Amino acid sequence: MVWQREDRFAYENFLEKHRIILVFFILLFVCISAKLFHLQIIKGNKYKAISEQQRLHNTNERAPRGIIYSSDNDILVGNEFAYIALYYPPDGHKKISEEILKDIEHILGREIKPKTDKSNKYGEVLKIADNLTKEEMFKIREQSMRLQGVSVARESRRVYPLAEVSGHITGYTNEIKLEELEELSEQGYNPGDYIGRGGIEQTYDTYLQGKNGGWQVEVNARGYRVKAAKYIASEIGASVYSTINTKLQKTAYDALENSDTGKGAAVVLDTKTGAVLALVSCPGFDTNKIRYKEFGKYLQDKNFPLFNRALQALYPPGSIFKVITFAAAVEVLNINPLEKVLCTGKFELGDRFYTCWCKHGHGMLDLIHAMAQSCNIYFYQLGLKLDVKNLEQYSKKFCLGRKTGIDLPNEKSGFVPNPEWKKSKQKMKWLQGDTVIFAIGQGGLWVTPLQMAYMISSIANKGVCNKPYCVERIVDLNGEELYRHKHEGEEKIELSERTWSLLHTALLKTVDSGTGKRCKLKDIKVAGKTGTAQNPHGKDHAWFISYAPADNPEIALAVIVEHGGGGGINAVPIGRKIYEAYFNINPDIEDNKESAR
Repeated sequence: MVWQREDRFAYENFLEKHRIILVFFILLFVCISAKLFHLQIIKGNKYKAISEQQRLHNTNERAPRGIIYSSDNDILVGNEFAYIALYYPPDGHKKISEEILKDIEHILGREIKPKTDKSNKYGEVLKIADNLTKEEMFKIREQSMRLQGVSVARESRRVYPLAEVSGHITGYTNEIKLEELEELSEQGYNPGDYIGRGGIEQTYDTYLQGKNGGWQVEVNARGYRVKAAKYIASEIGASVYSTINTKLQKTAYDALENSDTGKGAAVVLDTKTGAVLALVSCPGFDTNKIRYKEFGKYLQDKNFPLFNRALQALYPPGSIFKVITFAAAVEVLNINPLEKVLCTGKFELGDRFYTCWCKHGHGMLDLIHAMAQSCNIYFYQLGLKLDVKNLEQYSKKFCLGRKTGIDLPNEKSGFVPNPEWKKSKQKMKWLQGDTVIFAIGQGGLWVTPLQMAYMISSIANKGVCNKPYCVERIVDLNGEELYRHKHEGEEKIELSERTWSLLHTALLKTVDSGTGKRCKLKDIKVAGKTGTAQNPHGKDHAWFISYAPADNPEIALAVIVEHGGGGGINAVPIGRKIYEAYFNINPDIEDNKESAR
């Protein structure tokens, strides 16, 4: 029958649709099962951890930073612990109640202004008060039943025993900035963390950072505390052992502070390794007060105490540059050291006269005595014979115009001028007069005190350049060594043995009977060079670079007194005090009188 055939077709059509729907639901079930298997089995641990992170978080007790030691194991940077009062709002409350606030104010005897503690993940924790005394801490804990949600935590803070003396080499800490956090969050930094600013604190910050601890708190879906789970102890950061000699650091700072101007810098290097034994910039700043109102005063101080003169300030080297002119002349000109030149106090070049610091002239001088007396006339003529290209070449050979690579931030590279620079910047041709003043360390030449200490150290080593560094090793809480300084491939300034010998003799003569005689010591030979650098903005700067003992150098130093005038008068005595401290020499009054003659 026709109707029977239609029913069969309809039934078969129904079965076909049923099969399609069944297959669809089977595939859907398989997909859902596969997804559940992926979420619960394959990724189960990951999402469980995420869930735990949402349910539990730390109250974040900031870990103490690592200790920074001197080479003689004195503490340069340590920690002290203070107590802070925190408030954890109960569920449904975002602000501390007026009743609890008044109770806290009554206990502390002062007005308090709660603020959000940024170091906590959800931001609902309020910091009620900091710098609590032990008595105040115990009073709050005694009232814990009444002060619901209030707890006392211990907070670590940096302490700098030699604040002003070593502030520029240790650096300081303050709270991490938002823009820094965006870059450093992957390295484990959190809101409210403190990071190093300047000096060792900044360079070795990742080692000094400890592992934060605190109470692990269970929270509800809104982020409010339900109960405390467990306490996780914080771990102190690694200990940093620096190369700084506390005695030399104090001596150099005190000598600079008591100089005529109280401004300048001093750097002392171990000639055999490059270790920085002292690095001083004066005036300094109190790193213990850097968080407070004094920081604003430092920023406004016209003496720029926050400015690290030792490696950031650029000065003309003046006559200490003559060691380079001397070396270049012996190498390039094969100069006869016995040949004498007349110094009348004036040198004529074209229609201009260039003067010597000794107005009446030094008379007849050979190479050694010209260096010892720092005769400008002699070195003017050497400069003209050498020409600017040789002066530029030997300046760079002695590592001027580039950074030393010290492990401290913000080092400046200085500058070595040349004809191309003058044409580009000043739109002028290089003249012989430019070469004349270049030869005595003036003009467009700029150096840092650190560079000058590095230069004289390489001269003490007959050309071996040991890269300066401030940190010897770093050790963690368990005594495991995380870092040790490795001497990198030493650079070598290639000069003939004759040049080194003559230069050494001239530097010895400078201290023995020349402009550096105020640094002459009774039993120890010192080799050095003084300098008086002209300053277009005021009184001349006073320089002194040297090394000792001259026959087997152990240390080298560079001293500059800003606006100090003559280097032999104001910079040399500071160098002498540093040597007396290093060699444990008691100053002898008669020796000082003899040196002053």
